[in-house]
Amino acid sequence: VQMPEMDLGGGFGIAYTTQDDPADPADLAAGMRAIVEHECRALGIERPALSIEPGRAVVGPSMCTVYSVGTVKPVRLDGGARRTYVSVDGGMSDNVRTALYDADYSCTVANRASAAPPVLARVVGKHCEAGDIVVKDEFLPGDVAPGDLVAVPATGAYCRSLASNYNHALRPPVIAVRDGVARVVVRRETEDDLLATDVGDL
Repeated sequence: VQMPEMDLGGGFGIAYTTQDDPADPADLAAGMRAIVEHECRALGIERPALSIEPGRAVVGPSMCTVYSVGTVKPVRLDGGARRTYVSVDGGMSDNVRTALYDADYSCTVANRASAAPPVLARVVGKHCEAGDIVVKDEFLPGDVAPGDLVAVPATGAYCRSLASNYNHALRPPVIAVRDGVARVVVRRETEDDLLATDVGDL
């Protein structure tokens, strides 16, 4: 029996945080090919054409989510350490992966440079839930303030598809940027969108 093609699936890692170091795609491909060739020789069959499903590895790094800072609150932790809570205008309605999978992300202040000493920060959402965390731990400039923009990279793979209208939040737009030119590819939701499925008079 000959197998014309073998799909090795997906799940290839990407860098969600500055500490992540995913494997090089060429090294992964060579390693998978070597394993398949070894097993095919043992079975006495020809190596099939190999395919993969690299969706996350392609789409994930292509997007970042940009939030606006609403409030900033320093909190003293056990042992005398301090953490600054940075509340933003999104949260688990547009990225539930931190609450759902305990996913880790990094972030940065995107609208300006700062020479302020960094502080340990936690970026949280607006939904009044204990698990409404966008970025669990990141060092941000100590002068991060309301109105600043915080960018969270590597949100392209599942954040939009998992987004919801939790707490009747409106889903944000998707903006494509190429060669310095931005265009809307998915518009921001409106209250009319939110109420469009309501039927009958109250």
